Amino acid sequence: MVLRFDARDVSGFKLLFSLAIMYGLMSFVVHSVIYTKFIKPLGIDAPLDRFSEARAVEHVRVLSHDIGNRQEGRPGLREAAEYIKAQLERMKERAGSNIRIEIEENVVSGSFAMLFLGHGISFDYRNLTNILMRISSIDSKHSDPSVLVNAHFDTTLGSPGAADCGSCVASLLEIARIIIDSGWVPPRPIILLFNGAEESFLLGANGFMRTHKWRDSIGAFINVEATGTGGLDVVCQSGPGSWPSYVYAQSAIYPMANSAAQDIFPVIPGDTDYRMFSQDYGSIPGLDIIFLFGGYHYHASSDTVDRLLPGSMQARGDNLYSMVKAFAESSKLKNDHERESLGDAHDYNDEQAVFFDYLTWFMIFYSRRIALMLHSIPIAIFLIMPFLLRMMNYGLYCCFVTLYDFVKGMILHATGIMLAIIFPVIFSILRLLFSSYGMNWFANPYLAFLMFTPISLIGLLIPRTVFRVLPLSQDVSILKTSKEALSDEARFWGAFGFYALLTLAYLLAGFTGGFLTFFASASMLLAWISFYLSINFCGHQSVSCKISQTP
Repeated sequence: MVLRFDARDVSGFKLLFSLAIMYGLMSFVVHSVIYTKFIKPLGIDAPLDRFSEARAVEHVRVLSHDIGNRQEGRPGLREAAEYIKAQLERMKERAGSNIRIEIEENVVSGSFAMLFLGHGISFDYRNLTNILMRISSIDSKHSDPSVLVNAHFDTTLGSPGAADCGSCVASLLEIARIIIDSGWVPPRPIILLFNGAEESFLLGANGFMRTHKWRDSIGAFINVEATGTGGLDVVCQSGPGSWPSYVYAQSAIYPMANSAAQDIFPVIPGDTDYRMFSQDYGSIPGLDIIFLFGGYHYHASSDTVDRLLPGSMQARGDNLYSMVKAFAESSKLKNDHERESLGDAHDYNDEQAVFFDYLTWFMIFYSRRIALMLHSIPIAIFLIMPFLLRMMNYGLYCCFVTLYDFVKGMILHATGIMLAIIFPVIFSILRLLFSSYGMNWFANPYLAFLMFTPISLIGLLIPRTVFRVLPLSQDVSILKTSKEALSDEARFWGAFGFYALLTLAYLLAGFTGGFLTFFASASMLLAWISFYLSINFCGHQSVSCKISQTP
């Protein structure tokens, strides 16, 4: 048996080889972006008006290595508070005469109740320590709208807390140093809150919001967190309204934001201080920014300074400083009294916008009103397409029959998607019955692809295998087209319709991550147009392998 290849086969293999190279390059770029390999960390000798990862890492080293465990009731927490305060006092000594620096050690006590994972919990706390620094112009007032930047310096039991959240505290210390050493005088006050009790159900932030004199002046906040050791520093929550995310989109040097994260975060069994500032004890517009990668070190003894991903803190610091300046200079910055007086007349209460970054190069941002119009286009195309394909030559009846087949294709594709989700879940359950390592893939995410992707693909392909040729309602003899071609057409537009319908349903449900399925359907449409044009101008060519029997 001999394989014969003609010129068309050679062209086909060249195309496949080109696609392999293209996807390889795309994978390399995505990997570099995810792990911030394109960002060069600045050293100890970096200019004083630039954020330096090396300088920040030295703070992390002291907090996580020299001091160590920083839990309530342990000496390490008190040592950390003293270290932070001492660093701030040194900065104050070299501040210029045109800038006012106020440093406070705020001891808080109180009680509150909260709903967590569907359960009501009550707390009483006493003598918890927060460290605060307020940087403002010499003629500012305490009622002036201010920008709050928050990070916690406590850790969970047994964890040195280099990333969570020594890296956050170090970033704030370096931001404070830049402001003072660069000579920049903030047009609005900047408040840096180092709170000492986040891991124990957000007690430090609650104490600040309930008792401190500066709380009513806050016009916007940025909460810095970590659920890993670096990588993408993603905006996971934003609000109330779209103003905070818009400021981020305009100011972030390395934008790492995705409004789909806001839809996912509420179902995660965890919380951050963002809740205290924007929901439970305040309606302050703000951002919740979190390290995502290296999560297997989260709340573990391995959360050490040597695990921090290089470039991550540099990207965070550059973004943070730019955002602080943008918030402080924004005309929308209002204190609590001004926000209440504006009420619904202002855009603080507008709906969440859709936003996402493209490989940290730039941000795409549009309002919910625009999203409602834009995300409705794919479903309109799906409904119109049968008429465009059939109306001129075959009449109205054939259009409706074609639409019916497209709906069949949609149902078939939806079935495949559901099976692609169900099969990995079943596989995980069966795997737990025979293995004691429930999450051994968590330390190596690539293992998850090898374990679950093939199973998911099997579920996705089962409906197509069972119905190799989609049961058609169209009359093949009238259309003078093969049944296989009509079946492929119905499958394609059915998949397109599925993503189009999902895009619109996602938006109408109040979520903001529908752009993912919108761009899936948009990409399919562009692929169909390209294919249609290639057929008309170049003719239909397929990669074939001719197999012949030789004597």
